[in-house]
Amino acid sequence: MNHVFVFPTSSGQRRLWLLDQLLPGSPAHNIGWRITVSGPLDPGRLTEALRALIARHEALRTTFGATDGIPTQVVAPRAHVPVVAIQPSQVDRLVRAPFDLAAGPLLRAGLVRHHAEAHELVLVVHHAVVDRWSCAVLFDELTRYYAGERLPEPALQYPDYAVWQREQVEANGFAQAARHWTRELAGVPTVLRLPTDRPHTAARGRGAELVTELEPAPGASFGELLAVYQAVLHRLSGQDKFLVATPVPGRTRPETEHLVGFLANTLALPARISPDTTVAELAANTQRTVQLALANQDLPFEQLVDLLAPQRGATRTPLVQTMFAVEPRPEPLTANGVTFAPEPLPNGGSAFDLLLTVEPGPDRWRARWSYDVDLFDEVSVAGFAGTYAVALRAAMADPHRPVAELPLTSARPPAVPVRTGGPLRVDLRRFGDAPAVCGPDGALTYAELDERANRLAELLRGNGVGPDVPVALCLARGTAVPLAILATWRAGGGHVPLDPTWPAERLSAMAADAGAPVLLTHRAAGVELPGPWRVIDLDSIDLDSIDLTEVPGTPPEPPPTALAYLLFTSGSTGRPKGVEVTRGGVANLLSHLDELLDLTPADRVASINTPSFDMSVVEMIAPLLRGASVTLLAAHDVGDGHRLRERLVESGATVVQGTPSAWRSLVAAGGVPTRVRLRITGGEPLTRELADALRGDGAELIDGYGPTETTVYSAAGRVPPAPHPIRLGPAVANTTLYVLDRAMRPVPDGVIGELHIGGAGVARGYRNLPGQTAERFRPDPFSATPGARLYATGDLVRRRHGRLEFLGRADRQVKVRGHRVELGEIEAALRAHDSVRDAAVTTWTTGDAAVRLVAYLVPRRRVGAAELRPWLARRLPDHMQPDRYVSLEALPTTPNGKIDHAALPEPAWTKDRTRTVPPRTDTERRLATIWREVLSLGPGTPIGVHDDFFALGGHSLTATRLIARIRRGLAVDLSLSTLFTAPTIAGLAASMATGRAGRRSPRPGSRSWTIR
Repeated sequence: MNHVFVFPTSSGQRRLWLLDQLLPGSPAHNIGWRITVSGPLDPGRLTEALRALIARHEALRTTFGATDGIPTQVVAPRAHVPVVAIQPSQVDRLVRAPFDLAAGPLLRAGLVRHHAEAHELVLVVHHAVVDRWSCAVLFDELTRYYAGERLPEPALQYPDYAVWQREQVEANGFAQAARHWTRELAGVPTVLRLPTDRPHTAARGRGAELVTELEPAPGASFGELLAVYQAVLHRLSGQDKFLVATPVPGRTRPETEHLVGFLANTLALPARISPDTTVAELAANTQRTVQLALANQDLPFEQLVDLLAPQRGATRTPLVQTMFAVEPRPEPLTANGVTFAPEPLPNGGSAFDLLLTVEPGPDRWRARWSYDVDLFDEVSVAGFAGTYAVALRAAMADPHRPVAELPLTSARPPAVPVRTGGPLRVDLRRFGDAPAVCGPDGALTYAELDERANRLAELLRGNGVGPDVPVALCLARGTAVPLAILATWRAGGGHVPLDPTWPAERLSAMAADAGAPVLLTHRAAGVELPGPWRVIDLDSIDLDSIDLTEVPGTPPEPPPTALAYLLFTSGSTGRPKGVEVTRGGVANLLSHLDELLDLTPADRVASINTPSFDMSVVEMIAPLLRGASVTLLAAHDVGDGHRLRERLVESGATVVQGTPSAWRSLVAAGGVPTRVRLRITGGEPLTRELADALRGDGAELIDGYGPTETTVYSAAGRVPPAPHPIRLGPAVANTTLYVLDRAMRPVPDGVIGELHIGGAGVARGYRNLPGQTAERFRPDPFSATPGARLYATGDLVRRRHGRLEFLGRADRQVKVRGHRVELGEIEAALRAHDSVRDAAVTTWTTGDAAVRLVAYLVPRRRVGAAELRPWLARRLPDHMQPDRYVSLEALPTTPNGKIDHAALPEPAWTKDRTRTVPPRTDTERRLATIWREVLSLGPGTPIGVHDDFFALGGHSLTATRLIARIRRGLAVDLSLSTLFTAPTIAGLAASMATGRAGRRSPRPGSRSWTIR
């Protein structure tokens, strides 16, 4: 009989057929095996055995058709698969060549002859008709046929299983399993954010494989091996919750045990890891999760995806992006004196971003890493492999250690020689009458600034200022600021900048905490700060009257560890912390920036940062090393982008340093003046979009990173053009950057850790706060220098290709307009209000990439922004004022009773308020009609042109039906991938109008495959 039989497809087959439509020609689902044949092989006998195998199993004679977008499996009465003689160099082509699911056959065979008793049989079959467990059945039966055995007819054929599964789905036979998975996966993110070398794009599916050795772990359970992988993923991604896929045979009934076909299912296993979870606890939790999953494994993975409806797209696999499997290597089989030893072959494709298969063996264990080459470089995957190997060894040796303290590398960072900074001297004399500084209060040449600084320094010395003596500066922006800084340094003291725009109560507390015996101020500051210090009003003194002729020479230079400045940052307890920055740290930074910035006397540097922000030291003092001039802009000129742009044009600025927030305001106000040739960013993370805008006219762009505690910048470098990623670094001279885990151990490349900074720039600590100093300034275990320390930044980073990628904060500290803010300090201030019972503050990033502060209140009585804003303004500076207030009946809490900041509701002003836009063109109206039919939406249900197909209830099967209806109804050859990249009516209509919808990619070699 020559009849073909048409059957419904199984859920797994439908998924692979759909993926074939999305990624035509991809080899990601080719299953290839190299069977090493030892002994006197009879090729004719082997061909007959393969022919008998194909006749025995309908799955090997199956191809796929489609009716109205619905795939079907077509079983032919016979299929011819020759065993082709090939060369070793042709094996890879044989494995990677795409299959044509409609034409078939979906099995290929090639034979490599080395000599009479050494061959390699290469079998390649599409996953839609077999799975790995089927391959074990096929190998066994192939050798038995080769031995001349007669095998009984199979009890079942794969179409029988597909029909049974379809009936179960239609009869809601998997309802109990569906309820289990809905509960089990609730609240677990469906995107795993691994550190990739390139971003996700629609061009995926190309894969590679890396095989590494593993130290044997005899007796380790599947749950333990998976738990270590979860621990590594947790450390790589920084996520506490995520999903890992694992394959199961899907042969839950005895009659399916030897069935050949695609029965395997994919389980999505949730991982939930808290910081103190031990390896043993994680392994036990994982084992319980696995047992529950196995009890509910009959629900097809495709049904689970549709049930949970994660966000669809062409750039990521839905629900899970990584898989873990344990597959012992197949045992060799013998027939007629010939031994057949199977081994899997890489197929050049990738079904997941990352797949780890652990292959235990009696003597050797291997780890087989399959990865998407469009996402990862081999060196990165090799790093992951090394991390897993180290973590597995440590977990097996001590399963009771916390996951956060698992060592991930055995390497120790090399010792980096670090010198302390030199003397803090700024020589102004050599530039004479050249303009040095100007501002709202006038201008000074280098000679004038030098002389006035010397006279003021003598006045300060006469008032008890010397090494380690703080001098408070409450000055409006202008020439008085750099003058006072230089005078303080020359007197041997350290300056304490106080921003006169801040609340007077806060400034007085800071001056008192600093223990400053002297306060320099003037009328322009507009604030009086009474206290136990001597106030020197610069408007009231005559510097010219100070006689320098009797000064006994230049006083000795204070040591590098002496105070250069004391700068207050936000404190989580509600009390600002004073950071004691050393003279050696400032000298080291200025020396480094002198070379990096390479300024000239022709440069004009605009100073736009408040003196209480440490970046101001760079823009006010560094230019004076090269004879450049500095223009200090008034506070009211800086806050508005348009006004700032006007002032930069008027001043002829060629160099500007600002936070990304300041730069964004300039860009929005018409762009940075073209004369600004060098643009420096710092204080906040720099986005690629802003970097491109700042580099667009050919200007140089330098990005700096560093906390106040390590002297402004610890890393700084020029920003490369797109598509290169923006990373931190390189390190400032005499600075070390370590990425460490919670136990102060180095982590390997790609793994998230806390950045610790050492070297010349490390501050002495926090003024009068020995406990907090000891907590953040720690002994440097990697330095040979006695007393060397590291500053624990609290910043989460990972090293990629020698540079650091900033990922966020480990604590609740944020950067707002470049200022470091402890959210706890704002919360403490809010709780001090009589009408506020409790408060929580968090940040939201709006569409312009700006960070906004949002305060959530549990009020005692009705209270709002009108009352709270002026009250807070008397206590906190402007950058710590919430942008939005939200009242709640209670704050959400975690199971241990702490405020769950991640569960705070999204403020209304960040939500998408896009209204439903009805179809506007004939194409959009026809598409809407088709959508309504396919999605079974009633006539009263509105469909907008910007509504997402999958958000309206679409899934993989309805997607194929939709494409088939559009092809038939609109005569457009629309590809399925277009729907995933543009899942709206407006998007599809635009694709059709521009011609992007048609022309599915040709599939070379899909009709026939020959060896040339």
